[in-house]
Amino acid sequence: MFYDSFLYVMRRAALALLLIPLLISWGGTFAASAEEPLLSALDIPLMPGYAEDDSRRVVFDTPEGRIIQIRVVGPAGAQKAVEFYQLVLPSLAWDQMSKQEIDSAPDGADCKKRCLMLRRGGEILKMKVVEEKTQTVIYFSVSPE
Repeated sequence: MFYDSFLYVMRRAALALLLIPLLISWGGTFAASAEEPLLSALDIPLMPGYAEDDSRRVVFDTPEGRIIQIRVVGPAGAQKAVEFYQLVLPSLAWDQMSKQEIDSAPDGADCKKRCLMLRRGGEILKMKVVEEKTQTVIYFSVSPE
């Protein structure tokens, strides 16, 4: 009887020792994906020289769809950033909204200067570019249509 329970404990310990590296590698995978730039998860390229501000991310799932807000900071001028995304986003199936659509959108009222609003797959992407003294800040937000 003692021998059987000893073997049982030893088998469980061996199984646990075999599973530990697997659990650690899974944890590393999850940690890496949490650190992945959120823009790349949205299939939006990050403009060269820019970096996401991880402390200012918002990701929220609602029954209507996801709400995502990302702040990106970089050195280039605001107009260059707008021109970059005006060129790149349509090639990624983001369709630019017309002025009438922007004016009638819930978030459209504050989208005047250096701002883009695009639509793809039931979502609206709003990109607002603000030039500060030493840097350019781009605010991306994705919300359900």
